[in-house]
Amino acid sequence: MSGATGRGVIHGVGVGPGDPGLLTVRAVEVLRSAGAVLAPAPHRGGDSLALSIVRPYLPAGCEVHTAHFPMTERRGELRAAWDEAAALLLRLAAAGAPVAFITLGDAMLYSTWSYLHAAVRRLAPDADVRTVPGVTAMSACAAAVGRPLAEGREPLLVWPDEPPADAGELLGLAPNVVFMKAGRHLPALATAAQRSGADAVAVRRASRPDEAWTTELREWSADREYFTTVLMHRAGEDTPTDGSAPASDPEEEHA
Repeated sequence: MSGATGRGVIHGVGVGPGDPGLLTVRAVEVLRSAGAVLAPAPHRGGDSLALSIVRPYLPAGCEVHTAHFPMTERRGELRAAWDEAAALLLRLAAAGAPVAFITLGDAMLYSTWSYLHAAVRRLAPDADVRTVPGVTAMSACAAAVGRPLAEGREPLLVWPDEPPADAGELLGLAPNVVFMKAGRHLPALATAAQRSGADAVAVRRASRPDEAWTTELREWSADREYFTTVLMHRAGEDTPTDGSAPASDPEEEHA
């Protein structure tokens, strides 16, 4: 598939949390038609978890490339990496076949793709750039432990990095909080849950063969596993405790 410029369509594809079976049908369609794939890697020349997820779906002859994005807050260094990857996507798309940048989880939730999308648009405003949504890690975590992320009209707060000194304060903003990349903060989160009277469960490597979860957060304190998510819930007056749920319009259930 190519756009009006003769350049292949550039896709950002969310590949889910780890299980290849959680790729969407649309993601598989894009991958099977791709002439080239670009995957993020934690180190230059290193392995890519996203790439391991999609390999079963890549066609013969598909070019595979990796890009390293530095773990830094220096905006100039990050922008240089985004521009370099965006330029590579444009060069690959010049061959006329679709290309895909693959990213864990959903492509538009705390993903490098959002920056690459903007960089491609800036470098080539006429490029045909599209996004394929994916299953989020927090959805996989909730499924693993059998706990909803939120019910009825409860709000949900997602905290993407190091939690505040008193993480329990966040439960005053929403009864449901998801702490991402929480492996280094489990003792503090365990204390916050205890003080707030909240339920907390930690899940690591959700949907992967070595998936595990625990409600005893301190047991994992020494592991500091990067792919750890904590789901925290504080029951309130509006939270049903008998299995019932408030009436809702089916059209509202769109998340």
